[in-house]
Amino acid sequence: MQVKKFLKYLYQDISTKNRRNLYIAWLLRDLPGEFGVYLRRIWYGKLFKRCGENLRIMPGTIILRPEKIVCGDNVSFGVCNYIQAGGGLILGNDVMIGPYVKIWTLNHRYEEINIPVHTQGYTYKKVRIGHDVWIGANAFVMPGTELGDKIIVSANSVVSAKKYPERSILAGYPARRIGKRGYAI
Repeated sequence: MQVKKFLKYLYQDISTKNRRNLYIAWLLRDLPGEFGVYLRRIWYGKLFKRCGENLRIMPGTIILRPEKIVCGDNVSFGVCNYIQAGGGLILGNDVMIGPYVKIWTLNHRYEEINIPVHTQGYTYKKVRIGHDVWIGANAFVMPGTELGDKIIVSANSVVSAKKYPERSILAGYPARRIGKRGYAI
């Protein structure tokens, strides 16, 4: 009886393209070394809406809705990133995303007080990340965020849904501008 139930669930999971893709991504997720980086580059390069050259995705990274990602050249996802791209994600050239970074492009709706949050659906807001941006370890980028070119986001920062000017150095919870690249603080 348990085997039959197991096979039923497995069949349901692999019967659609999106779910099959989740299984393939799971199999590729933790492959170590340059071979793993190479296989993830090929796999996600085909799934992204548009993908530039030299994509690097380190082990442990989870990418949901990769077909909503537009990615420039020389983009690097760090170890164990969690990317939820359902609302759309645009990454410029030369973007470095540190380890354990989370980027969210959707959120739960919660406006109706008499309806449970889990049944209200989602709001979708695109995230845009400019050229030559470095997002430090453990940062959280919220839906609707726009990071201009040459921005640095310090580790452990929570970047809210605002437009940040180019060359900003951001830090904090919530993130705020603490300096500007190319100038003394």
